[in-house]
Amino acid sequence: MPKSMTGYSRVQKIFEEKYRISCELRSLNSRHLILDLQIPPFLMPYEVDLVQIIKRKLTRGKVQLKVFVEFLYPVSGVKIDMGLARAYYNALDSLVGHLGIPEPVNLDNLLRFKELVRFELKEEESDKVWQGVREIVSKGLDDLNKERSVEGEKLVSDLKVIILSIHEIIQFFKTNLKAVQVELREKYFNNIKEFLPESTEVDESLLENIVAVALEKADVREELTRLESHIERVRDLFNSNGAVGQHLDFLAQEILREFNTILAKSRETSFIEQALQGKLLTSQFREQIQNLE
Repeated sequence: MPKSMTGYSRVQKIFEEKYRISCELRSLNSRHLILDLQIPPFLMPYEVDLVQIIKRKLTRGKVQLKVFVEFLYPVSGVKIDMGLARAYYNALDSLVGHLGIPEPVNLDNLLRFKELVRFELKEEESDKVWQGVREIVSKGLDDLNKERSVEGEKLVSDLKVIILSIHEIIQFFKTNLKAVQVELREKYFNNIKEFLPESTEVDESLLENIVAVALEKADVREELTRLESHIERVRDLFNSNGAVGQHLDFLAQEILREFNTILAKSRETSFIEQALQGKLLTSQFREQIQNLE
């Protein structure tokens, strides 16, 4: 069953009583896979690996991932650039003296410069944290896909109703096509004879050919055959487990094209109304499939 592109998940776990790791995932509609990763700076070396984990489980959508790591013990990874701190302090102290500011330079002033303090873990420690992050993110992606599957099932159920209505319109055309052609044939004959003076001698063979050409231009059997083929393909995609959103969007365009052609060819009021209804349903169908992966 196709998945929706919208979903949310949050997962948290404590590892070795040392780290509390959590991740939050949100996904929205997008034509392509767009990733927004918000991870601690010390995990930046693993960003490429993180992207690959996500790509193995998601193919489309605008996905935001937030990873939080809380250390449950005093960790020795905080580094202060003392030389740079001294340089900032001296510069600020000089500025205070030069401008005659009554307040001295304090720690709060220095901490505004983010580059003074950084957090670095030993390679062994960061690898342990990364193993936990990888596990949590994988679990979060599984949960996200479960929610997207539930939403996708609801969406496909609504789409099937639309497709059924479109199929009923196709059956209406097929059921009434022959009667409409007979009616049009008689109408064309009468219109031509009314247009000609009564004294005009009519070549019945030529008249038959003219009417036949007119009826051929109004014939929509080929369009109906293609529509049935498109509808059958749509139903097949509803039963697949892959990413089918873009394929369904292409089929929706083709269905709309066929209804436009039928509308252009139609001369009978009920056919025109049904073609317009088919266009409306197809537009609704195409709008909703934008939510499918």
